[in-house]
Amino acid sequence: MKEENSGITKSSATFFYAAITIFVMVLLAYSMFFRKNADSVTYRKDLMGTVVELTLFEGDRLRFDLAAERAFEEIKRLQEIFSSYSPDSEAAKITKAAGQGAVNVSPEMLELMTASLKVSALSNGAFDPTIGALGILWGYSGESGNVPEKGALTKALKLVNYRLVETDTKNSTVALKNTGMVLNLGGIAKGFVVGKTAEVLKANGVERAIVKAGGDMAFVQTVPEQKSFIIGIQDPRVKGKLIGEAHVTGGAISTSGDYERFFVKDGKRFNHILDPKTGMPALRTRSATVIADDGAVADGLSTAFFVLGADDGVLLAEKIGVEAIIMDSRGRVKTTKGFKGKIY
Repeated sequence: MKEENSGITKSSATFFYAAITIFVMVLLAYSMFFRKNADSVTYRKDLMGTVVELTLFEGDRLRFDLAAERAFEEIKRLQEIFSSYSPDSEAAKITKAAGQGAVNVSPEMLELMTASLKVSALSNGAFDPTIGALGILWGYSGESGNVPEKGALTKALKLVNYRLVETDTKNSTVALKNTGMVLNLGGIAKGFVVGKTAEVLKANGVERAIVKAGGDMAFVQTVPEQKSFIIGIQDPRVKGKLIGEAHVTGGAISTSGDYERFFVKDGKRFNHILDPKTGMPALRTRSATVIADDGAVADGLSTAFFVLGADDGVLLAEKIGVEAIIMDSRGRVKTTKGFKGKIY
């Protein structure tokens, strides 16, 4: 019997399958790769409910792809620990056990809870990781369009009290003392994660980089003499416009604002950042930016300062040794004395 010619020889078939393999690999790489130029390489992925960007400037460029891959893996791992949306997260397990006993947690959760309670104490509860019961009423995204009834708010407020959180460093446990309490780390977890991500990049040969996740950034700067990062500060009322710039040499910077997630009802603006003492959206501030050595501290304090307002926020920042740029509800900007940068 005469054998039919399929039109694909062994060598051409090999080339064809090799080409397909390369094409798939390029697609996979492109899903992580965003931009490359002479000065930097930027990788981008959707994680933690936002776009995470890793911009790498200096270091072993042959290891940049691997460094970025490992950094994204670390973000995914930490996200699964802290998420308020996943029933299998450690945060969810702590909430489920509220009033029943302590939950064994990872070193990362214990570290974040310690930072959370530190910021809560420093701000006298303007930041509170037990604000979750209020978050459920308003909707975690802050864009539900529904204003809770006063009775529901009063009931939920009784479940918000960072002083009722117990951590045991020796046994690595966390407990919410009262039934019905809900842990929500949304006001501090991203800052913690970007800080840990910067550490991963540094451990993988990156010497100068920016990790950005929404309003949180952390920096890799292994050579102190290198020039500052110039970070623009968004105008909370005019998209694409800046109110100033911060000159940062390392550590982290975090901004909390009322311009990303909000709704307007009966002519009144409701943002997603809630005051733990009233249960209502904080109204003293349009945006609060904090520069600190630690990502979690920067993130938590930016939330706290947003609640406190420009005057009290700057006073507290001066007291505890961080830098702050805060725009009040009337659009006036106040900064700490040590702030390095410009206000336009």
